[in-house]
Amino acid sequence: MIDVILSLGSNLGDRAQNMRRMEQKIADFLLPPINRSSLMETEPLGTASDQQWFYNRIVRGGFSGTPRELLQACVAIEKKLGRTRPYRYAARTADIDILLFGELMVNEPDLVVPHPAIQKRRFCIMGLREIAPEMVFPGGVKRIDDVAREWEAEASKQKVRIIETRYDKDA
Repeated sequence: MIDVILSLGSNLGDRAQNMRRMEQKIADFLLPPINRSSLMETEPLGTASDQQWFYNRIVRGGFSGTPRELLQACVAIEKKLGRTRPYRYAARTADIDILLFGELMVNEPDLVVPHPAIQKRRFCIMGLREIAPEMVFPGGVKRIDDVAREWEAEASKQKVRIIETRYDKDA
């Protein structure tokens, strides 16, 4: 079993319901204990400012397959929940990104782990520090808590509101 961390997001439709449905679906393949960060509302980055803000949460659990299998499972959930990809950064009902896959590093055209935008997304940094501060960041010897501290200045511009505080309960 590999310790994996995913980010979940939605900024189209009923965001709260979309988040609940994503969490229910990932519980089909993530092994307990499943830890979830606080639910956050975050401004969109890299896209038109007229999009609705995202609901985001960071989730940690075990996985017994490959990074490719995890990606396929995440994309299947996104599609089931109505995600379309008309253009880059389009609003979406469901967005599931693989942030970390244990200490593994992957660099393929459609799969990069650790996710290359972790340090630019404040909600990722906040969520990682909540649920995985002791994990060692892949490719190094620093804990996530230490690496996140180095990223905070760059990510601090993103606006984040806490909607629901963290709780450690199986999804």
